[in-house]
Amino acid sequence: MNLETRVLNLYNNWIGHGFYFKGNIMDDFLDRMWELIYTFLNSAVMVVDKLFSPLEILGPGIVIFLLAFLIVGLTRVISRFYVTKRYVRLEKEFRHWQGVRNEAMKHPDREKGKTLAKNIDQAKLNQAYYDYFFEGLLKNFIVNALPILLMASYVTSVYTPETLFKRFGEKWVFSFSLGTSSQTNISSLFWFIICLILSYIFFTVLNQVFKKQYARKKSQ
Repeated sequence: MNLETRVLNLYNNWIGHGFYFKGNIMDDFLDRMWELIYTFLNSAVMVVDKLFSPLEILGPGIVIFLLAFLIVGLTRVISRFYVTKRYVRLEKEFRHWQGVRNEAMKHPDREKGKTLAKNIDQAKLNQAYYDYFFEGLLKNFIVNALPILLMASYVTSVYTPETLFKRFGEKWVFSFSLGTSSQTNISSLFWFIICLILSYIFFTVLNQVFKKQYARKKSQ
């Protein structure tokens, strides 16, 4: 074995052990993170169970509706007040370069204005838009989608047909027939989705009413 081969072997062994070591650290870190997340979710489930268990006397339909209503209200409040510094900075940057592009389009020489706008797009505006868009997308997912997905997971795991039968004597949230021999069954997830839609409609209408009242008071 020549010197070059020996050096390459030593280098490969060192790299392999290094990545293995880093992999172990990363695996341990992810395991600890997952344990923390799992513990937090279990604690959250226990808290929600304790808060809403007295209301189960009203039936699963009412409880699921209240859960959907509260989570929609919570997400709307959080989305109104939760804004990251990075999101604000990216929005300012995007608005700035958008304004610069608009000014370039006002150039007396139309072709030169288009060229300037194209250069601004390629140099700054496109990247600023993508950064701003994806930051907003991530913010909306964390604030709006994630809480609803977690609540949907809670509803489907707690109010399964088996647990519904044990607690309420029925396997479904609602069961009814529409004049036919077949019976229509409403599961917990389907009812939760309906309640989400109704809650969003309610808060949208309520928001419009408040806006109209505010506009009237301002005009007086």
